[in-house]
Amino acid sequence: MYRAFYGMTCNPFRKDIPVSQFFESEDLRAFKGRMEYFKQTLGLAVVYGRPGLGKTAALRAFVDRLNPQLFTVVYRPLSALTVMEFYRNLCHGLGLAPSFKKVDMFHQLQEFIQTLARQKRQTPVFVLDEAQFFSQAILNELRMLFNFHMDSKDYAMVLLCGQNRFIGQLNLHGNEPLRQRVAVHYEFSGLADAEVPVYIQTLLKHAGVEDPLFTPDALQALANLCGGSPRLLNGLAEKSLILGYQHKTRSLDAEIVRQAYEACALFANTDGGVSA
Repeated sequence: MYRAFYGMTCNPFRKDIPVSQFFESEDLRAFKGRMEYFKQTLGLAVVYGRPGLGKTAALRAFVDRLNPQLFTVVYRPLSALTVMEFYRNLCHGLGLAPSFKKVDMFHQLQEFIQTLARQKRQTPVFVLDEAQFFSQAILNELRMLFNFHMDSKDYAMVLLCGQNRFIGQLNLHGNEPLRQRVAVHYEFSGLADAEVPVYIQTLLKHAGVEDPLFTPDALQALANLCGGSPRLLNGLAEKSLILGYQHKTRSLDAEIVRQAYEACALFANTDGGVSA
């Protein structure tokens, strides 16, 4: 009911907003720049940051802009897998019927990747999300799977996306060979305080709302409480709209935001998100 009360055509803070309506934050601009360079170098890229900073949304924006005639995309949000499950997952992503043995799947994948690149002139793009859950065994396999012609050729783009602890794993001595192959890396820092009002207004505008609903002190409170996280900001903003509707007010102030914050129970975030 709050959408009708505020004259909205949709929920401006929903998860599934079209890529064309994404807010162009400094994080997103910087990430896009890295990815344009990555398209030229190929190989391995790593992006990381705290939960909720917009990493997966940025991946969506990146994949959405790729020409399907030139790139074959495999997106896999992987958790803790065995090596066999990992290989089967990649095979399924490429539309291949996995072989029964790991060594056969290894050659199956390598041959298919080379065929795509050399004969069909398509670059395979493997976007592997939640990389912090990768075992050491899978990291070892990654290095070998994408080693072509005695490590003299790169036929694919492998983008590993994870939380900060993934970098700690990469920095282990045993992962130095893999780490040396990282051509591009980027750390997401989240929304700056100055970006929050523009972010809110941009999303409200896409929902058909031109007039500002949040007062300046409410916007400052949102910036303080979200800790740079678009995910937390979306939750707080939507809850504020619900409370505003319940109070029948069209001007959402800092007190409404405070009540939304308490209702969402966002009192603790050990990864450095919100704080009271």
